[in-house]
Amino acid sequence: MMRSILCLTILVVSAGSVLAVDEPGPSPVFDWTAYPEVAGPDLVNPAGFGFLRDLQLGIGYAGSDSAFEGFDRISLAVPGAGLSGWWEDDLDMRKFTLSSGFDILEGTASLGVGYTWFDPTVRNSPFSGGDLFTFGMLVRPLDWLSMGMVRRGGVDLKGDDDVDPSYRAGVGLRPFGSRLTVTVDLETGDDFEDYYLSAGMEYRPIEGLALRADVGEDRVGLGLEAGLGGCAVSAGAVSDQDYEYSSSRGELVFLASPGEDLFRPRGVLVRLRADGWDELRQRPFLGSVQPCFTDIALLLLRLAGDDGVSGVLVDIRHSDLSPARSEELRYLLERFSNAGKGVWFYIEDGAGDEYYLASMGDGIWIHPAGDVSFMGVSSQAFFLRDFLDRLGIYPEFLHIGEFKSASDMLTRSDMSESQRIATTALIESFQEELVQGVSRGRDLEPSQISEMMAAGPYSAGMALDEGLVDGICHLDQVPEEIGGGMRVVDLWDYAAAMPSEEEWGPKGHIAVVVATGSIMRGESGSSFPMGRVMGSESVCDALEHAASQPGVRAIVLRIDSGGGDALASSDMHRKVQQIREQVPVIVSMGDVAASGGYYMACGADRVFADRMTLTGSIGIISGKFVFGDMLDSLGIAHEEIETGPMSAMYSPFQRYTDEERARAMELLQDGYDLFVNTVAEGRGMTYDEVDSVARGRIWSGRDAMGIGLVDELGGVADAVMYAAGMTGMDGTEVPEVRVYPSPDFPGTMSVPGFGVSEDVLEYFGEQRMLYLMQPMVLD
Repeated sequence: MMRSILCLTILVVSAGSVLAVDEPGPSPVFDWTAYPEVAGPDLVNPAGFGFLRDLQLGIGYAGSDSAFEGFDRISLAVPGAGLSGWWEDDLDMRKFTLSSGFDILEGTASLGVGYTWFDPTVRNSPFSGGDLFTFGMLVRPLDWLSMGMVRRGGVDLKGDDDVDPSYRAGVGLRPFGSRLTVTVDLETGDDFEDYYLSAGMEYRPIEGLALRADVGEDRVGLGLEAGLGGCAVSAGAVSDQDYEYSSSRGELVFLASPGEDLFRPRGVLVRLRADGWDELRQRPFLGSVQPCFTDIALLLLRLAGDDGVSGVLVDIRHSDLSPARSEELRYLLERFSNAGKGVWFYIEDGAGDEYYLASMGDGIWIHPAGDVSFMGVSSQAFFLRDFLDRLGIYPEFLHIGEFKSASDMLTRSDMSESQRIATTALIESFQEELVQGVSRGRDLEPSQISEMMAAGPYSAGMALDEGLVDGICHLDQVPEEIGGGMRVVDLWDYAAAMPSEEEWGPKGHIAVVVATGSIMRGESGSSFPMGRVMGSESVCDALEHAASQPGVRAIVLRIDSGGGDALASSDMHRKVQQIREQVPVIVSMGDVAASGGYYMACGADRVFADRMTLTGSIGIISGKFVFGDMLDSLGIAHEEIETGPMSAMYSPFQRYTDEERARAMELLQDGYDLFVNTVAEGRGMTYDEVDSVARGRIWSGRDAMGIGLVDELGGVADAVMYAAGMTGMDGTEVPEVRVYPSPDFPGTMSVPGFGVSEDVLEYFGEQRMLYLMQPMVLD
């Protein structure tokens, strides 16, 4: 309310004249010092280059009361700098300006300087060879306030008359966001005796259209701008002292990044391919950055509020979806559907996760040779003990917690009863989510879905007969099956045409730090056969970097890890605790955030998990491989000289003695107590409360919430929106999000076995404490 009253007061009291511009050259209709983007920073305030986001090419033209007079100006602007030229054929005059602007506080303040010189080869003009400097400043401390100052130098002319320096200060206000901008400018000469006041206004009634007005004592300026996506056309006319038409100017600006589009197409059908999504952004060597799952999730959230999109066609051929990702996408697309937009699916091999996702749509089409394999959830585990015995390798591994079965694959030949109980409860939780989800989506009773699952799999024709799909066709026929009339656009082509938001003030944003892979010390990378590795140093550095950026409001830590090294897990947990002292930290669990992955998460301000996330596994294992029997079978002798009863405890050539095993168990118990106490402190629970749900047991995200290990059910988009709301950002709009890490140019070339500081032999070949979830495969 106070901002609105202030704007109204300024408009009422603003009256005055505008200082005449004596030097030749284009005179902007809207010379707004605090908002130089309207007419061009090179003409108004060079500090505006500090806020420029992308390359722009402008072509200016002049008009009079008789006709269009022709193009007379060209400008090239990039973030931080610009070059422009103006010519007047009748006067044989040319003027050039080189400008630069420096963002000294990201999105908050900028300083600029411009150098203008007149063509020295022009002999019949007093300005020939003249030059001047322009200095400017912009300060935008708030999203509704901009303040600018400009000092434009004078020009020494041949003869007695010179162009004196001038000073101009302005204020811009946005009481209702970027839709309405009000400006006030005060100008004076070098003697500071006469002052000239003017006021202006810009109103954006619809996307792509801006209406502008400027008022002074002896002039009125009116104009508009039409955005056309890749370019924008502006025009403005100004009156003379008698308030009659005097002259006009306009400009055609070509944009490297898309802007608002007055004629943006409606009724677009966006095609989304549900494959190739990684938790991390990838960049092939010399290639472009590939979006990650977080990028996809937030883009879908943004599309739900886009009036240009009528629906989404989800292509889930060759899908690599997991249960948790399918769940996140399903609920994002349900929000999309609730916004009145259509959601359709095309499948070839509709396995459980894919069909669970597709069942929420308005229609499912299947390839004529496709099938639906929606038959329920199963789990497989493998055991290497007999194989290792044949090799002469003894797995000397110990654990705390009867459910901590990560080492069972090495030490047992079959599944323990504890592992069977935990795994059964887990897949039953997943099964219930699948049945309930498909039941809601296909409007069938849960009992019917269970019967269909028991009778599967189904060919395309059988699936159609059973009501599992709505039609059989090829992918290119789906738009016609939907009803036609919609323009089909790939998701990323459509996203590339979406205009970026033009905002003032510090760019408040949410940082998403992705932590995925097996936890190890050192740098992140990959290692055969461990696959992706989450290095504790890399993750800690990413958290520090994200927290140090100006405008960061909160960090969402996206975890997808089954655990690993205990020391590395503890280091990352400690870093989360330190970062929380600067900004809130919200955890979003992906497919799995268990054992060491949960250790990282438990100290956050809020923990989000999908219903089908694997989490928990609060327990610890430790041990070593003993190769003595294998060496004996190969005829390789070995001997050890010991300096004490425990000096060979970590020897890979002999098993633990009773004393060594007892000490190893003591160390394990201390490690387990540290883990449980850390969880208890982070979750506001007692040791006994955590221990009762710990002991190495895994839980689904749904069950984990019921026992206090998780705060909210939801995906990374939910975590981002929660973080925005808790930090005072607009809870109805998708905030600006920056994802870390993001690969740099020229990209990476992956070579198995390289890229990490520790390999798999070091990982298991020495005594160390590990927070690992038991291996399993879910189908």
